[in-house]
Amino acid sequence: MIQSESKKIILSVISIAILIIVFVGISYAALTMDFIDSKANGLSTGTISLVLENGNDSISMTNVMPISDIEGKNLAGQGNVYDFTVKTNLSPNTTINYEISAEKNLTNQVMLDNDSVRIYLQKFGKSGYEDTPITKDPQPFTPLESTSFLGSKKGSMILYSGSFSNSSNQSQEFTESFRLRFWVYENTIIDSVSRQFQIHLNVTAKVI
Repeated sequence: MIQSESKKIILSVISIAILIIVFVGISYAALTMDFIDSKANGLSTGTISLVLENGNDSISMTNVMPISDIEGKNLAGQGNVYDFTVKTNLSPNTTINYEISAEKNLTNQVMLDNDSVRIYLQKFGKSGYEDTPITKDPQPFTPLESTSFLGSKKGSMILYSGSFSNSSNQSQEFTESFRLRFWVYENTIIDSVSRQFQIHLNVTAKVI
């Protein structure tokens, strides 16, 4: 029997830091985006665990200009996408609901506005990577006004909600794979001030 204190599993994994800095020159303006990997961490309760794992060691994109959503959704190849996997090892007859959220890192630097970035998350399915409900249309960073039921923090942005269910009499491992794209919106005005935007991903979950 799972004790009440183990009904809630919260993982906070600094899995990616997405850094966007605007450089302005005499005849051009460029954006540099660095995706910096850190080791996955997990918090386990009994036989239940949820882990966020990075599919790439690191990604770096240089001289990136603001682009349209159509172009952003079609970004491909190393340096343009970020793949990761959510895993859980479930006890018999157990179901968990979980959320993937993006949390903005606050820095002393001048930040890009939330509306200046676009976030687009896909999930791997039968036909390859497929759109997910929340970011089917690429979204600006949209912070929560309060902490969600599953524990995503106030001020973070929920990217995906899902569940794992084990109806068998034996423990089973479940995985779901995702692909993240992130770009600067085409209407962003580039001025003479350097700006940045950093996020990390969190996974929160509850046993139901």
